[in-house]
Amino acid sequence: MHEYDFKSLNDKEFEILSTDILSSILGQRIERFKPGRDSGVDGRFFNTANDEIVIQCKHWTNTPTSQLIRALQTKELPKVKLLNPKRYILVVSNSLSRANKEAIQNALHPHIKSQSDILGKEDLNDAILKNKQIELRHYKLWANSTEITKYLLNKAIFDRSAYLLEEAIIAAKTYAVTSNHEQALEKLKNLGVIIITGEPGIGKTTLAEQICLIHAAEDYEIIKISEEISEAEAVYETDKNQLFYFDDFLGRNYLEALSGHEGAHIVNFIKRVNRDKRNKRFVVTSRSTILNQGKLLIDLFRNYKIDRNEYELSASRLTELDKAKILYSQMWHSGLPPAHIDTIYDQKRYREIIKHRNFNPRLIRFILDPDRIENICEVDYWSHIKTTLNNPSEIWENPFDVQQDDFARAITLLVALNGRSINETELSESYARYISLPESANLKGRRDFLANIKHLTGSLLNRRLAKPNEDALLDLFNPSLGDYLLSRYSNDTPTLRSAFISLRSLSSLKTLTDLTNNKILLQQSGQSILASILEQAHRNQFLNYTPEYISKIITESTIKEPNKQAISGAIEFITTAPIDKGFYYTADAIRLALSWELISADRANKFIVKACDEFPEHGELERLLALYAKLKETGIPLEVTRCFLEEAIISYFNDNVHEEIEDSDVFGSVDYSDLTAAQTNLTNTIEERLSSIGVTWELDSQSIVEAYDIYSRRDHYFIPDSDESEYSRPRQVDHVDQIDDLFSRD
Repeated sequence: MHEYDFKSLNDKEFEILSTDILSSILGQRIERFKPGRDSGVDGRFFNTANDEIVIQCKHWTNTPTSQLIRALQTKELPKVKLLNPKRYILVVSNSLSRANKEAIQNALHPHIKSQSDILGKEDLNDAILKNKQIELRHYKLWANSTEITKYLLNKAIFDRSAYLLEEAIIAAKTYAVTSNHEQALEKLKNLGVIIITGEPGIGKTTLAEQICLIHAAEDYEIIKISEEISEAEAVYETDKNQLFYFDDFLGRNYLEALSGHEGAHIVNFIKRVNRDKRNKRFVVTSRSTILNQGKLLIDLFRNYKIDRNEYELSASRLTELDKAKILYSQMWHSGLPPAHIDTIYDQKRYREIIKHRNFNPRLIRFILDPDRIENICEVDYWSHIKTTLNNPSEIWENPFDVQQDDFARAITLLVALNGRSINETELSESYARYISLPESANLKGRRDFLANIKHLTGSLLNRRLAKPNEDALLDLFNPSLGDYLLSRYSNDTPTLRSAFISLRSLSSLKTLTDLTNNKILLQQSGQSILASILEQAHRNQFLNYTPEYISKIITESTIKEPNKQAISGAIEFITTAPIDKGFYYTADAIRLALSWELISADRANKFIVKACDEFPEHGELERLLALYAKLKETGIPLEVTRCFLEEAIISYFNDNVHEEIEDSDVFGSVDYSDLTAAQTNLTNTIEERLSSIGVTWELDSQSIVEAYDIYSRRDHYFIPDSDESEYSRPRQVDHVDQIDDLFSRD
């Protein structure tokens, strides 16, 4: 069995667990009360003779049992005498021996009639073992159990999924189960898909990770998507319980616009999971502003009405009791010195925090972080809290500007501008390029890369091993740091230019275009940075640059004449370099070069033929077909090229027909037995999909039709949804919706 020590629970959560256990043991509905004239009562019920039975809970796990017994005799006994209940039941989180129970009975004599009315850690564990529903309801118990943690982590099929569960387990300790938690789980159960939205820091990722943790315990395979929805499609198994998690799926920091192709894939995946919600879940998070802009960019988001899957977290949606739970849970586990805790209790200042217009779970973690206030005495602590709440951006101002030197700031900025996790080797190379630039000659501080990484890890950066014996990944300690840095450097074009020149990653180019698209950086400044990157690459003869990276610069650049020589050199590079890791942007760049008359039609044609041998994916096929259409305008013979394209298209659709074809388009308007009509719908749908990616000629699609398993897909489509409940709701317990009850210090 699992032996719980209950340290993961705060005192209020322990009370709820205790009354839940007693309710199960005694078969009674138990009332709970706020402190006041009934002080000393955590719960009660009445027996058949209408006699009052009182329950008291003590969560003193770190207190020696002898000290607990003295406190019961000196502080609790007078309260019990005033109550004078017919029966008194005591629940403690301490481990109790037979002698301990006898001492407790004597300390509270004559109110405890039997030692069986004293429940210690062992009794609670025995009760949980007999009632698994209690264990399920109070998942913060098992979230910090070593045995269960090992079990959950061994189930994760990907290392990043294991890391996700590790993070969720750590976060569970301070996680406050609010009304948002229950409502989000209910929406996910009903729809199979939930898009958790909200402003930065409101707790989207935390909620999503706790949902993942709960489902992991319910035998769901957890799969974290890193970059593209194709990662989920590759491991989708129809008959297996699977939860797919895509964090910040429309981009990090600021809007990172998706292509129409990727938007279509996400919508299709949402449809697929919604259809298979019996054993599939899809959890995604996105900032509200980014999702709204995504809806403007991606027609399919509007057409499919993904709004119904949205669950918005906002400070206004949190009730005052929800906010109180968040604050209290963070305080309980914070490790703050008692004097600092007293400052928050003084004059009930916790109410001022809860009602503050800028209340935000992320801010609460910061103001309660002992490491961040080690130089702030209790006298100045309340002033620090108010300043932080009034000016949230100042959270990062001191640790970044004051506590770091020029070199540490440079490393942090490089990570931020990369736009996503960066491996340590790539970061060290970018850092070496950055500090070797003439503009960096006057930097001051500690130059050594590894020493800086050690210093930054845990404060401004997170460092983790993706896989054993592989390069470490580095990311920002918190997404809000990225927002702060992008805002701070938005007018510092020289520094941004140096950083972007040094990075050489596609994700960094996305960050640059995001900055200009969202008017954080002037369009002219963004274009001048792109021109500088291209000129630097040209001077370096494109050594250690990838064709896709250079192609992305070409497609984003609008300043052509001053850089004609560099662009010509870039076109030469991308058309002669081996195709490596895709050619999505390269095909677009060659099409533009054809329009600018910087490349011959024959060379562009040879690129298409070469690319067709690389097993192009959906988006790459679209780009090749667009380039093919442009080539047709030149009048060169393309019969052979079209044969290569046909072979690549048919090969792709044969392998991916079930992902490309939505079952509702095949069976949505036909009866189960009408396979002829379904076959007609299938053929028409395939032709429409081929046309949508740019196929303008009649293509023999029979092999694609045959690759679609129409019999099993039909049976799967017509299977009715299961009404089986996948999340048991806790027994209803009377709660007093008063914040002072939560913060009581009996």
